[in-house]
Amino acid sequence: MNTILPIGPGVWELRDHPGAKRSPTVRTVSLVKAIPSATHMALVELARRNLLHFVVSQNIDGIHLRSGLPSSLISEVHGNSNLEICKNCHTKYFRDFQTRTAIKDHDHQTTRKCTNCSSTLYDSIINFGESISPQEFDASFEHAEKADVCLVLGSSILVPPAAYVPQRVSERGGKLAIGNLQLTSSASLAQLNIHALCDDLMRGLMAKLDIPIPDWELHRRVRVIIQKQRIKIMGLDVDQDISYTLFSGVRIRVRQGTLSKYESKQLTGRESIEHKIPLNDSIGNMDVYIELHWQGNYNEPMYTLRTRLTDSIKDVHLFYNPKLRVWREQ
Repeated sequence: MNTILPIGPGVWELRDHPGAKRSPTVRTVSLVKAIPSATHMALVELARRNLLHFVVSQNIDGIHLRSGLPSSLISEVHGNSNLEICKNCHTKYFRDFQTRTAIKDHDHQTTRKCTNCSSTLYDSIINFGESISPQEFDASFEHAEKADVCLVLGSSILVPPAAYVPQRVSERGGKLAIGNLQLTSSASLAQLNIHALCDDLMRGLMAKLDIPIPDWELHRRVRVIIQKQRIKIMGLDVDQDISYTLFSGVRIRVRQGTLSKYESKQLTGRESIEHKIPLNDSIGNMDVYIELHWQGNYNEPMYTLRTRLTDSIKDVHLFYNPKLRVWREQ
């Protein structure tokens, strides 16, 4: 069966179809710049409505999380190219860039260190022949044991242990539906086999449910901590308190009314950006303006947060519309 997509052959199709060629007009982007698809956004909306309870993903592109799917609702069994981990203290770090720096397949050390214990960090990618994380494995099968319905999207269901998840749902009497352009080895276990592109399948499903597929907005969570005029700015995963490296730099300005009191140089940092504001406590009420400069994968413009220069801990949720190139704050 010809499984070459309308946009042209991918890596595997080029390997399996020697005569296939990519169109010179096809443009590719890096994973960190990829836009979530209609399928991604349909899953996000189903999760928001509590109709989807968990996702087991074999993708390493990190797009499920950037689409807005909560990190607590997903098991990325083959890792995430934007996630690195400390094997000593098990701290996780999300990055707005690809974490892998190693050249050899089974070498996963990166060039960065854990801020908690100073141990070497490792990328989270799982290559063929490597064991998946026990936490990801356990979460996947915990949900397989209680799922009423398992919907497979685009997977050949050949690579273990992820392949065992839909099989387990079927074994214990749950309903299995498989969406793939061709038959899979688990086709006989399914109540429904749908030979269609994932986006077409999910658009049809959402239309049947009368649920609109939302447009994508990039969701960022920023925590600002002020204590004794020392300010700490950090990016966090939107769902859990996992550090997220979001910024290329930060600039801090302090004003009292219309009067400028202080302006920092460009500040940088990885897990957090910390800075002491050199002002006298007795000056009076002042506002802090924090210019956030992003990694810029989606051409995000600088955004300025405003808060009072008083001891506080504040989480700000920002949403970016890539079509309009504007931020909104919540």
